[in-house]
Amino acid sequence: MKGSFFRSAAIVSLSIFSSRVLGLVRDVVIASSFGAGPLTDAFFVAFRIPNMLRRIFAEGAFSSAFTPAFSKKLKESKDKAWKLASEAFTVLVIFLTVTVILGEIFAPVVINLVAPGFPPDLTDLSVKLLREMFPYIFLVSLVAFSGGILNSFYRFFAPAFSTVLFNAAIIVSALLLSRKLSVESLALGVIVGGILQLLLQVPFLRDVGFSLHFARRISRETLQVLRNVIPGIFSFAVRQFSMLIDTVIASFLSGGAISYLYYANRLVQLPLGIFAVGISQVLLPRLSQQSNGKDFLKDLKLGITLCSAVVVPSAVGLILFGLPIVDLIFNHGRFSSEDLKLTAQVLCGYSMGIFFFSAEKIVTNAYYSLNNYNLPVKVAGGTLVLNLIADLIFCFPLGLGVAGLALGTSLTSLANLFLISFFLKKRYQIDLIGTLKESFFRYLLYSLSIFPIVILSKSSYSPSLPLTQKALIVLFTVSISALVYLGTLYIFKDPLLRELRRKDASNSV
Repeated sequence: MKGSFFRSAAIVSLSIFSSRVLGLVRDVVIASSFGAGPLTDAFFVAFRIPNMLRRIFAEGAFSSAFTPAFSKKLKESKDKAWKLASEAFTVLVIFLTVTVILGEIFAPVVINLVAPGFPPDLTDLSVKLLREMFPYIFLVSLVAFSGGILNSFYRFFAPAFSTVLFNAAIIVSALLLSRKLSVESLALGVIVGGILQLLLQVPFLRDVGFSLHFARRISRETLQVLRNVIPGIFSFAVRQFSMLIDTVIASFLSGGAISYLYYANRLVQLPLGIFAVGISQVLLPRLSQQSNGKDFLKDLKLGITLCSAVVVPSAVGLILFGLPIVDLIFNHGRFSSEDLKLTAQVLCGYSMGIFFFSAEKIVTNAYYSLNNYNLPVKVAGGTLVLNLIADLIFCFPLGLGVAGLALGTSLTSLANLFLISFFLKKRYQIDLIGTLKESFFRYLLYSLSIFPIVILSKSSYSPSLPLTQKALIVLFTVSISALVYLGTLYIFKDPLLRELRRKDASNSV
């Protein structure tokens, strides 16, 4: 097996970390420039459509079907792998062209479905922004396609780092053009960022021997691989529909509700994106090449344990110390005290599900590596109903408002994780339930060590403090909590530390 699991995961995680940090800077610029109100609601609704399609198709269904197939072909022959890639590229470009055209035509219909509670002027602005940003799905889908190829060669940097360029483009566009173009400056940044993402992939693709070109014929084998995308689309679509349900309900709540969901979700994406996504990206090609090997289960369990060791204490920290973090990052310019309070409440609701979101990605990869794309769809479809019911109950009868939407999403992810783990054991005799429970409760117990530090820091924190003092308190709290947590792992001789210290990690996984 080429490459160390830990080294590969570290490369991806560090690249995603850079992207997420710059993403926070981007969101700080947006919050400071536009606050949390009608303008940001319109932008986030409009951007959610191409971004949702990206997650469903490009980084979701297509990558999950193409990457395992390409990895297996690569193991047989590079020529066969390149043939598959060229044919898939040809079909992908045609499909994306049609999708963009349809998106431009039916933009008003889409916005009315996604945000039916918007007033007419806000609907018109959202439609305009959606049409300006819809070509992004074309660009980012080609980025995801390139990433599938590069990941199969264990080249993880370019696909993971590309979002740094995307975030930088939005930041520059907002800072330079927000006064002249208002919120449309963000839409321009999205398109420029997508172009930069794609351009970054080109030299790395050439380095591994592939050049983007059209194939004259499409083989049956390639068509079969592409057919596997269809159930994957439904699987990932169900997850995105869960977020879409939140958006639809939030459009009927007070102005800014959609923005609160967005800002809180951005903070959750730090641990989730850096570690869960990074580990999943490394695992998928490895699992695909050893689906019948002895290391398959071992890699899955290691991925869950490694992810749990980071996301569980992160979730605890965000739940206990969320308000100071939101205050430090977003509470500037036109961001109000009410925006601060409600965003912090939503963050707490999302944070309760961080472990479930993370583990769900890893367990689902096991199905894709085993060429089972249907069962996750069925499970996700069933839990979608639960999501709607939970959202409505938490939001209205229980009076939790927009925070109830985040809590309902977390509960749904828990149900989905349990069901896909249960069926994985029943159908393939791959038992991850014990590892999931053990990892969650072990690292939750270890995370209690940071409780006194967080409570003490929170008692000395106030939004009225000077910015420098607030930054020092947050930095001190995060740093000391991390050291105490690592010390706890060392004192209890956590097995993950022994695994990380092994010199030849690539032979141990």
